[in-house]
Amino acid sequence: MSFNNLSSCDLIGLSSSLAILLGENLDADELSILSNFFNSLGDNLGIIATKKAIQEKN
Repeated sequence: MSFNNLSSCDLIGLSSSLAILLGENLDADELSILSNFFNSLGDNLGIIATKKAIQEKN
């Protein structure tokens, strides 16, 4: 599956569905840890993407 081929609505639906599936059987502490983990992952992916974009310009 290529995320480039998904519409913004498809990505939102996928994200929501995954959150529901992952969160169903977790307690509040586990949800908090998982949420912070994915936030950190997203931030780091953003840094990598920015660096790649800058390098491609040079």
